[in-house]
This record gives sequence, C-alpha cells and structure tokens, in this order.
Amino acid sequence: MSQDISHAVRTLLDARRTGRQATPPFVLKDRAAVYAVQDGVAAATGPVAGWKVGARTPTAEPNPAPLLAGALVPSPARFDGRAMHMIGVEVEISFHIVRDIEGRAAPVEREEALAAVGDAFVGMEIVDTRLADFRNADPEWLLADNQMNHALVVGDPIGNWKSLDWPKLQVRLVVDGTTIVDQQGGLGAIDPVRPLAWMIDHAVRHRGGLRAGQAITTGSWTGLLYFPPGSHARGEFVGLGAVEASV
Repeated sequence: MSQDISHAVRTLLDARRTGRQATPPFVLKDRAAVYAVQDGVAAATGPVAGWKVGARTPTAEPNPAPLLAGALVPSPARFDGRAMHMIGVEVEISFHIVRDIEGRAAPVEREEALAAVGDAFVGMEIVDTRLADFRNADPEWLLADNQMNHALVVGDPIGNWKSLDWPKLQVRLVVDGTTIVDQQGGLGAIDPVRPLAWMIDHAVRHRGGLRAGQAITTGSWTGLLYFPPGSHARGEFVGLGAVEASV
C-alpha cells in the first residue's frame, strides 16, 4: 500500500473512530486509488457485509463500494441520529447472496452471477459522511468513503424478483406519517439486475470474491433525502414489502 493510500485510509478510519469529520488531504488520482482506499478501510474494520452499487443511467458505468462489517441491520432499525453528521435516507431494491464465488481473473457471466443470488429484499440505506463539506467534496473521495454509507436496513423479502416489471414498481417513502415520495419507478439504472450482475463480476475479479451471507444493494429509487434526528422513515414497494428505520 502506497504512502498516500495509507494516509487516506488512516484519515477515514480516524473519522469513523472519533466522530470528527475529515478534510480530504489530497486528490485521489484514479479509480484504482479509490478502490485501494475502500479495501484498506474494509480490511481494518472486518469482513465486508456486502456491496452497494449504483448507476445513473441504464448504460452508465456503475460505482461500487463495500458495506462494512455490521452495516446490515434488520428492520425495524433504530439509529442514534444525534451522533450522525447528517441523516440521509434512500429506498432501494437489494439482494441476498447465497453462494460463494472465489476471486479470479475470468469474468463472471450473467447466468453464473444470478445463480449466486437468493431473494431480493426491500432495503433502506441510511447515509452519513466522514467528510467535511461533503456537498463540495471530490466525488472520488465520496466514493472512497463508501459513497457515504452508514447502514443498510434489511426489510421484507421479495421472492419473485425475476418476474418483476421493474419500471412499473410503485415506491413510497413516508416520514413521520407524511408521504414524501409516491411514484412509479425512479431507479436511474431502470433495471437493478444490471448493476447487480456488474457488482458480482467486479467483486470476483477485483475485490477478492463474493461470499454467501453478503448483500448487494443497487441504488436509490427515491433519491437521497435528508431528515432531522428523531425521524421515523418507512419505505415500501407497493404489494412487495416494506422497511422501517428510526434515526
């Protein structure tokens, strides 16, 4: 690990340990450096619980980040919002991994990738940041900080996910009894299976493999919305299931 990468890893680990936000100390020169920082933080905090991946459009290159050890929390979840720097909420479609795929150089084709997937579930990502002035931070540093992940709340399972018409799903986000989002569709990638398969291939070829028990979440359907401490959020895919968290 280079001196700069080690410095970046220590910066993010110190921010996690102390609760004090950090100012990025230098520019991360490329995506390889970002992934090296992610891997360094993950190595210091325990086996990864899974991955988050998102793509702004159906053809855009996805952005991956680890879900660190302890990041998977069953619904209804509770967090100390007063200890967070900000509270972001995203409602997502997520997937459980049920089969190991060892790390290797050869690509993971779609059929093999999906054979490692069990059920889908309604997920809620809780977002926080270790970076000061995050709204103006370099996007590569946001990604190095695991794209601001705090936790992934595991909601109701979705067993019939392979037959779903993804763009027609109705998604709702209700906070403290007020409906904030009620819409059809909303995922930038349109079909969450594309970033799911991409993430499995990436994890196997570049991040040491995939493990049963991990989860992969595939991007927000509701956008990243911010709420004050003391809020209660409920996300729902109508007819499929729901997920809840208090922060």
